[in-house]
Amino acid sequence: VRFVSSTWVFGKLMCHVSRFVQYCSVHVSVLTLAAIALDRHQVIMHPLKPRMSMVKGGICIVVIWVMASCFSLPHAIYQTLTRFYIG
Repeated sequence: VRFVSSTWVFGKLMCHVSRFVQYCSVHVSVLTLAAIALDRHQVIMHPLKPRMSMVKGGICIVVIWVMASCFSLPHAIYQTLTRFYIG
């Protein structure tokens, strides 16, 4: 919508929310790939140890989302909406 009308029409709140969602999705993706890499490392280095339980996996998911939210919050808080009037 911003590229069609050349302006941000969703207001200040959505400006902050959209920035938070953008950065949060990037952080979740990176942290999930890191968790997968750590899990693969453990499986390869210690093949006889038992695999990760469902509870531990759920805890990892919650930790990933909390960390991603904490990392993304400053971007949402300090995002500014500037108005330019072109006459």
